[in-house]
Amino acid sequence: ELALPVSLNIVNFRYVRPGLPDTRLDELNKRIETSLQEQGIAVPSTVTIHGRKYLHVAITNHRSRRDDFDLLVKEVIRLGNELA
Repeated sequence: ELALPVSLNIVNFRYVRPGLPDTRLDELNKRIETSLQEQGIAVPSTVTIHGRKYLHVAITNHRSRRDDFDLLVKEVIRLGNELA
């Protein structure tokens, strides 16, 4: 779920799972952030937008490829499913 329209090189999105309340999703997205970093997959941060926690990705490497972002999304989903 995108938080805002994508502008420049910043994307804010979050893992969602039907049936989980927003407070639980906020905690889950924070845990996903930490797991991505600890496993060396990506280095996102989190940001609160409209009272909800989102993963915050700033794309700064000119060598980034579509495959890199496909992997990020795949891993967010995997971790979200495992941690939920």
